[in-house]
Amino acid sequence: MRKLFIAFTLILFLGVSVVYAAELTIITENSPPLNYKKNGKIIGVSTELVQEIMRRTNKVYPIKVMPWARGYALALKKPNVVLYSTVRTRSRENLFKWVGPIATLKWVLFAKSGSGLKISNWDDAKKVGSIGTYIRDARELMLKARGFTNLKSAPDSLTNLKKLMADRIDLWVVGENEGYLLAKQNGFSPSDLEKVFVIREVNLYIAFSKSTSDTIVNVWRKAFGEMIDDGFVQKTWDKWAKLISF
Repeated sequence: MRKLFIAFTLILFLGVSVVYAAELTIITENSPPLNYKKNGKIIGVSTELVQEIMRRTNKVYPIKVMPWARGYALALKKPNVVLYSTVRTRSRENLFKWVGPIATLKWVLFAKSGSGLKISNWDDAKKVGSIGTYIRDARELMLKARGFTNLKSAPDSLTNLKKLMADRIDLWVVGENEGYLLAKQNGFSPSDLEKVFVIREVNLYIAFSKSTSDTIVNVWRKAFGEMIDDGFVQKTWDKWAKLISF
């Protein structure tokens, strides 16, 4: 009986070891100030939180930056993929396993300063010539679901900023701080952008591919919970709030 118990315990131990040995693929996109590459280094408030989780769980993996549509597709199809920062919507709820929220942000419509555009509601926004969106991200999907037919998809947010400044689109839907920071980083001024409408405030999460072991996801959840309790999350956000103030 004792030998049977020892054998059973060994099987459980080896099973857990295999789970923890699973290699994770960590994916993010260029979306400042949450996560982006600068001078060859991946930084941002969400990146620091993800890196701290890995440090606390003693499993550190490289972070890959790629276009959102590609990273999202990999997270849907491949096992053990971690995608951040991801908006948790009703349509995505059962597609992933979630850790967070790690961030809250406002989605806004920016016009070019001096455009004279006034947007008071959804119908006003539907009447403008064109709205620049980021292909397949949650904001574009939401506007499509609301019946918008004046959307122009771009492969990244920077392209939309340049199109707005060149009068090739009328509005740009983007995270508020992301828009201001991209302007500041790319030869424009935050004052070149005029916030004309706040779409909504959303929470962002770390999304794990559905087939990822619950054991791994729960380890990350536990580490993140400890980071909230000991103040690491708040300190990180306070630090970045000073860096991105406009």
